[in-house]
Amino acid sequence: MKARVIIGANYGDEGKGTVAATYTKHATGRVLNVLTNGGAQRAHSILTADGNFTFQHFGAGTYYGAANYFSPFFILNPMQFVAEYNELAERNVMDRVRLFRDTNCRWTTPYDMLANQIIEYKRKADKHGSCGMGVWETVLRYQSTVTIGFDAFCRLDDAAKKNYLKGVRTYFEKRIGEIPPAFFDLWNNKNLTDRYIADCIFLQQKTSTVLDTTQFDEVIFENGQGLLLNDTGLDIAGTTPSKTTAEYALRLATDLGCDDICIHYVTRPYLTRHGKGYLTGEQKRILLSDGVKEDRTNTYNIFQDDFRFGELDLDAFVKRIQEAEADIAMPHTLNIDVTHCDEMDRVADFKRHFANVTTYDSALII
Repeated sequence: MKARVIIGANYGDEGKGTVAATYTKHATGRVLNVLTNGGAQRAHSILTADGNFTFQHFGAGTYYGAANYFSPFFILNPMQFVAEYNELAERNVMDRVRLFRDTNCRWTTPYDMLANQIIEYKRKADKHGSCGMGVWETVLRYQSTVTIGFDAFCRLDDAAKKNYLKGVRTYFEKRIGEIPPAFFDLWNNKNLTDRYIADCIFLQQKTSTVLDTTQFDEVIFENGQGLLLNDTGLDIAGTTPSKTTAEYALRLATDLGCDDICIHYVTRPYLTRHGKGYLTGEQKRILLSDGVKEDRTNTYNIFQDDFRFGELDLDAFVKRIQEAEADIAMPHTLNIDVTHCDEMDRVADFKRHFANVTTYDSALII
């Protein structure tokens, strides 16, 4: 069974969704799209004949009928799952998609998300630029207090579910202190837990925990974020609690029986990033190149401010790929996938360093 591992080579937003969707579209058999790391803080966008789709809790291959597998390294978010599922269903996507999840997935509550947003709110000018989806708070909670599995939670009666969520809320009240007035009503909303419990049941009913890999011909592991945001301590502490290399995907590839592996490192011809933190060669978009367009989906938001641009140092890029590859003992093919080539032509630069280079533009998937 063939495996493609889609890795962001920089700070995220390289075009991993476009790459994952393109390989899904052109696969010769049945595809399993694995969400490898992180959680629903990702936003992988693709442009199709039916318009733009942005995937957070689902793989970008979903549009082309790929089954989804939420791996044990992925963090479930029932609220985002339901919202995204319903949106995709309205656009006639979900009727051809099967969904699987690992029973060991961690899962985010509304209090993880609200706590994330409150902590950012209290930082004021020193905010980190978190997207407010509660991924880091979920990770910290799992390290700090007793938790139960997602299915165990779903099996509880209604009173026990509410009591468990009350405990999560109490944990965060001790952790973050006073709830700011801007968040007070939502934090204390009596309907919040009812809606969340319904979302959990919906997610459980729509996903299977029994995965038969013989049903698939190709596996596409779709990572979130990028190598420059790996769990190394080099960026703002607490912003990226997951491995962004191929490590998780290769563990899963072994478990799933994949024997033909290609690792795809995705980049634009320039750098981008969200939020605070270091960005080498930062430059205003209009000064970076005449061809670089305002991004279709990455725009200003209250959590992460403006989408940022920078020059891509090819020597540093090559070194980054070499360092990522140095830790991989498993036989595989290496491919560099360069997106947004219509905005800046640097294909020849990449081909001087790498034998396998695939190019994409910033428009419709072909």
